[in-house]
Amino acid sequence: RLVGRKGCMELLKAVSFIKDTIGSVKVDIYGRGPQLGELQSFTQDHELTDIVTFHGYVSEHDKSSVLANADIAVFPSLAGESFGIVLIEAMASGAGVVLGGDNPGYRSVLADETVLFDPRDTEQFAKTLKRFVDDEKLRTVVHHKQQELVKKYDVSVVGKRIEDMYKDCISNKRRG
Repeated sequence: RLVGRKGCMELLKAVSFIKDTIGSVKVDIYGRGPQLGELQSFTQDHELTDIVTFHGYVSEHDKSSVLANADIAVFPSLAGESFGIVLIEAMASGAGVVLGGDNPGYRSVLADETVLFDPRDTEQFAKTLKRFVDDEKLRTVVHHKQQELVKKYDVSVVGKRIEDMYKDCISNKRRG
């Protein structure tokens, strides 16, 4: 959703900060929401129209292929994320690297300082982006780590843990 707390404006600011040093990078933004006009204006005002494309709404059916085609999937959410399901979706889809705004929900999933950033710190955010744009080896290493990380969120793992938790609760209730 293109709303303030999701951090899309912060992404555009970071891209603007490094636009002259990142070569032929393309930024694809998906979603819709009340901030769209402001984001498009920023893109025009900061000469980012050759870099940034707004695609609008992406269906659940198409989301996996969109994420799989991302060399770097960036989720700069500022706050309000109780869990990072979108990060897991991106990793499970095979995105090259998943980067996230350093908020408690995203940190609980990514737990890696290399891929977490403060979206409000434009310079730091821009440096994180540039580092991943420039360093293919880093992207490969992090991608492999994230592909291992996402396995712990597979339904066969999570489902078993939930089932075991219910069994423990039932067992404790019978004893008590």
